[in-house]
Amino acid sequence: MKRVFVLASMAFFAVFFAAMPGYGADVSKGIHIGNAGAFTGDAAAPCMEIFNSSQVAVDEWNQKGGIHGVKVKHIMGDDAMDPAQGLNVAQKFCSDKLMYGVIGPPMSHIAQATMKTYGGCNLACITTAASKPSLTDQGYKHFFRVNARNDAHGPNCALFMKNYLKAKRIAILNEKVAYCENLASETIRALKKLRIADIMQDTIVGGSKDFSPVLTKVKAFKPDVLFFIATAAPDQAIGVRQAKELGIEATFFGTEGARDKKDFIEASEGAAEGAYVYHFGPDIYSIPEAASYVKRFESTYGVLSGFGPPAYEAMNILLTAMDKAAKDGDISREEVRKYVSQTENYKGILGFPVTFDNKGDLEGGATYFFRVVGKDFKQVAVMTGK
Repeated sequence: MKRVFVLASMAFFAVFFAAMPGYGADVSKGIHIGNAGAFTGDAAAPCMEIFNSSQVAVDEWNQKGGIHGVKVKHIMGDDAMDPAQGLNVAQKFCSDKLMYGVIGPPMSHIAQATMKTYGGCNLACITTAASKPSLTDQGYKHFFRVNARNDAHGPNCALFMKNYLKAKRIAILNEKVAYCENLASETIRALKKLRIADIMQDTIVGGSKDFSPVLTKVKAFKPDVLFFIATAAPDQAIGVRQAKELGIEATFFGTEGARDKKDFIEASEGAAEGAYVYHFGPDIYSIPEAASYVKRFESTYGVLSGFGPPAYEAMNILLTAMDKAAKDGDISREEVRKYVSQTENYKGILGFPVTFDNKGDLEGGATYFFRVVGKDFKQVAVMTGK
């Protein structure tokens, strides 16, 4: 009877420890990497660029033998910019016993909604775009980002508007989601520190086809700059087009989501000419180390905007961590998370070495500013931030 009890106990604990996030599994059983993003809806174009760039990295690793002879499987998880759907994706990834890391989520409100779930199952997540500061201020150890935070972007945008655009009177419209609201507040705080207090602020609804009611208020305010803080490029295109149709003479300044050649420049029907946008990633065409990636991406997937390069970098960092974790033939989520956290001076394609601080934030991140010239974006300034 005692022997039966001991055997039953051993079986119980074997199952219990196998279910724990830190449990080491034989690498030969397989390696999955998730990619969480809005692959349908208005943000599908940039998110597909994120996924495809991640796939380029996975393909390169698999062509060299994968992780210790095991091919990596890259799995898409579509959140459609909806927090509830994002949570479903997170739960699905967490329940996959062969899942050892995730690229994304790229949007702050989805990252915010899924933070506890990913943290609870110890899945390392590397976002390429989520920039709300509080995401890494909550004490979680699984979340990392290769982009700067809004408390860098906001002050940098304020400085850009003052020093480069010579703005004295600024209208700020923001969509009511985590990223947009936070960026608006960070920018306004920084503008006031720069002694620019002549600011109009109002909100917009993402996905709206008509921004003219609030843009009419902007026209009456007569700003030098209209800072249009929306998540997706289609909204930015409608905003810049309707602003021009209403005769608003202010310089249009869009956010990172606008850096899309098709959904912003082309969709604006010429109205975006001369507009400015900021972004979390540099002009990749000016970086020699990125040439091979650019060639491979464009030969397979077509036009490249600005969202793919950070994803290629993030995936390579994650795969490097997995390679280290699997060195002894076993791999665990805890080991992968540990090695990601130890990333220091990783030199890839972004033109600067990537190091994560103790919160998981990128050290020395920057904000990049572009002007629309014809059918493309021309980088005009770089500002380093917090």
